[in-house]
Amino acid sequence: MNQERTKAGQKMVETSLTKAVVYFKDGNSRKFYSRDLARNSAIPDMNLGYGRLRKMVEKWGASVAKALIYDNRTEEELDRFEDGAWN
Repeated sequence: MNQERTKAGQKMVETSLTKAVVYFKDGNSRKFYSRDLARNSAIPDMNLGYGRLRKMVEKWGASVAKALIYDNRTEEELDRFEDGAWN
């Protein structure tokens, strides 16, 4: 099943400062892109989006085999979640 992104979804992919690639214990994997804007700000904050991705992965901790967080602009790995902990 191939799904196409909406315009808003595509814009999020293009403007996100960080992304998480999550590998689940059931064999599935997904990419998640950060939401870097605060409610009352038009300026993206990388730390805000990064923190939101970490919180999401921690919430799913028991079902996550591995999660990698990358800088979406440089593709540099920023953090890694394995065995229930950040390395």
